[in-house]
Amino acid sequence: MLRVGRISGAHGLKGALRFRPDNPDSDTLEQVKRVFLERDGASREFRVTAMAPLNATTRRITLEGVADINAAESLKGAIVMLATEDVPAAKPGEFYYYEAIGCEVFLTDGSRLGAIEEIFSNGAHDVWVVRDAEREVLVPVIEEVVKAMDLPARRVTIEPIAGLLD
Repeated sequence: MLRVGRISGAHGLKGALRFRPDNPDSDTLEQVKRVFLERDGASREFRVTAMAPLNATTRRITLEGVADINAAESLKGAIVMLATEDVPAAKPGEFYYYEAIGCEVFLTDGSRLGAIEEIFSNGAHDVWVVRDAEREVLVPVIEEVVKAMDLPARRVTIEPIAGLLD
């Protein structure tokens, strides 16, 4: 399962929900037909019947079986998950964050830097938080730095730019 956001509350009286995606720039949810809502240790599958943007950070989502404000309000705070088999394939040269988490990072000279433990966007590009037992390095995911990604082998090779390892 892959977390994609959370339900922030009801939207209107007819069961629509306010959905806050973890990555507002992603269009993945517009391509899926079902989601899983997790709340209080339980998970329920729902068929997505409609999705539309409300603003830059929130979408309006309607789910089959959620037909009134009471049903919608009962889902407030639920975590929205996708089955990984429902996630559309990444485009060439792209990857999903969950695919890179845990990959070992090596320098072009063959030395190990650490493993990718977190990923975030700084607005201009993604940044990998690479950690080993001794240090943390923030690696910009840009063409000048990332030289190779072998996701099946869980291995990434980078060429550090000036100041990256200081």
